Amino acid sequence: MSRAKTLSVWGLLLSCVLASPAWAAPSRSFIKAKSAILIDNQTGEVLWERTPDLPLPNASTTKIVTAMVALQSGRVDDDVVVTREAAQAPPSKVNLRAGWRMRVRDLLYALLLNSANDSAVALADGLAGSVSNFAEQMNATASALGAKNSHFVNPNGLPADNHYSTARDLVTMFSRSLENPLFEEILSTQTTTIRPLSGSKRRIALRSHNRLLGDYKIQVLGKTGWTRAAKKCFVGAGRADGRELGVAVLGSTDLWGDVRRLIEYGFGIGNLPEPLVPPGLQLALADAEVAAGDDEDDSLRSTPPVARKYFVSVQTFRAPAGAKRLQKALERSGYRATIQKVRNGRRPLYRVVVGAYPSRAAAQEAAGKLKKKRQPTPTLILASR
Repeated sequence: MSRAKTLSVWGLLLSCVLASPAWAAPSRSFIKAKSAILIDNQTGEVLWERTPDLPLPNASTTKIVTAMVALQSGRVDDDVVVTREAAQAPPSKVNLRAGWRMRVRDLLYALLLNSANDSAVALADGLAGSVSNFAEQMNATASALGAKNSHFVNPNGLPADNHYSTARDLVTMFSRSLENPLFEEILSTQTTTIRPLSGSKRRIALRSHNRLLGDYKIQVLGKTGWTRAAKKCFVGAGRADGRELGVAVLGSTDLWGDVRRLIEYGFGIGNLPEPLVPPGLQLALADAEVAAGDDEDDSLRSTPPVARKYFVSVQTFRAPAGAKRLQKALERSGYRATIQKVRNGRRPLYRVVVGAYPSRAAAQEAAGKLKKKRQPTPTLILASR
């Protein structure tokens, strides 16, 4: 496709959306994350969201669940022996050595401040006997904390098949975890030191990876994460004026910019963040480019505007069988349900949507009815078809 035609396609499709009052916004402060959510932790109101129920690799934000398993074990003041597997964990790490005896409490500080993978495995081996046993406890704990679309196979969030979470699940679990005083105390700490109980006299300096802790105008507690697959991730909470807002960001290329823009909007000191490309439009852009092909015909420039249609995203699955079951159930209830195949890195996901609806109001009405019947909460998406 020629460069001129490509630009024409983008301009045509984006103009259909940006001209709509539903997507109008007072600024151009884009959120670059693949998935994000901002929620009022006290009222439960969702203030901003983008594909919050999309299962994604979530890197070291996994460690909030690891920490909660350890905190709920009743063994915070016990000590464990660092295993060879823990000592061999890849960075990020604090260079624990096999045979050292460490207090669980100190390992939690290394886990949540330095995001230490060796500490994560040391906790798993020491508290559950193995990573696989600990992962079972993580999944049970995640469910108890309110997660509905998460699954964990390791305590550190390193890439693994069938290891994923969602922005909504993460912000829900983090909010519940803040009810634990030690969890909050650790995440409020900027720097500290720990040392082995035996095996070495080395003092280990720790520093929080949370760049918004301390000097930022709003108190922000949270946990970062990064892998190549997950990109930059964050889950946390901002506090100001007696309010607490939960925020989760997955798959970002501008992590601290995204987090700041969301939190400042939530507290009324920033403008409404705009989507870089509104959810659902990526499929339309791809369809348009495929349709145009490599033909040099410039007639596409005079193509009439694409009609806007609204869909309700009900749930996203990792396997097509679950999506097909939900599709049939929705059709039995009288909804027009379809399955959209979307990408999560190299892996396909299967999103069940109902619609299309000719207006946002009609789609919101359908979403409200679905919300009363099922979880996760259905979300509104816009697509040009």
